[in-house]
Amino acid sequence: MTEIPYILLTLWLFIAFVCYVIIYGSFVLLAGWIIEKIASKEKGRKFVEREVARFGRNAFRVIGARVKAYGRDKVPQKGPMVIISNHQSTFDIPLIAGYVSGGISFIAKAEIAKIPAVAQFVKRLDGVFIERGNKLQTAGVIRNIIRVLKNGGTIMLFPEGTRSTDGKLKSFKKGSLAIPYRMKVPIIPVALDGTKDIMVKGKLLVKPAKVKLKVMDPVDPDEFESEEDLEKYLHTLIAKALTELRETV
Repeated sequence: MTEIPYILLTLWLFIAFVCYVIIYGSFVLLAGWIIEKIASKEKGRKFVEREVARFGRNAFRVIGARVKAYGRDKVPQKGPMVIISNHQSTFDIPLIAGYVSGGISFIAKAEIAKIPAVAQFVKRLDGVFIERGNKLQTAGVIRNIIRVLKNGGTIMLFPEGTRSTDGKLKSFKKGSLAIPYRMKVPIIPVALDGTKDIMVKGKLLVKPAKVKLKVMDPVDPDEFESEEDLEKYLHTLIAKALTELRETV
């Protein structure tokens, strides 16, 4: 009986997702294409980016989650840049899109490509789909990431590699920051907390929660002697920010 409200909330989220992303999202993609043809490719993309950011924020409003975001003004107006964050939930992606940047070229799981409209949004923003364990495809993804960054784009990375079920910051995967380090691309560290309480890993029920996010000053990889030094610094930075978020009312 106690889970009935969450079952209804989950159904409501599904209906809202279908209406907003698939129906309204199709209109957004069409409008973006028209703007691109009439005005310019850049204006068409900016329109889509604004709508993606709007969707990110609305996703939390729909489920009644309260979001507090700090340091949003620290995000550069232009790229290239790599946004990195700790990883707690599927909701981390709309959180970053809504409160950090809607112009991210996403690295999405291959399963996402099967969802109508969502797949088109990923492609529209120069994102890529990746199948874990496929080494040949991974090489192609890396080439695409390098191309996006060379063109001044934005990439989102979760250095832990997988979600943390207890909210504790895991160690960064070796080589997770190799691309921004070697390309000397500015890194925007982000700490987030509370998304794990919206949807527990392995379960489908959605619950309202308090979510907090903190954007920190851009980090220049060129200031570090090695990739390992960069990883240690960023891990410590995000760990400290997480502690501060949890101490904030």
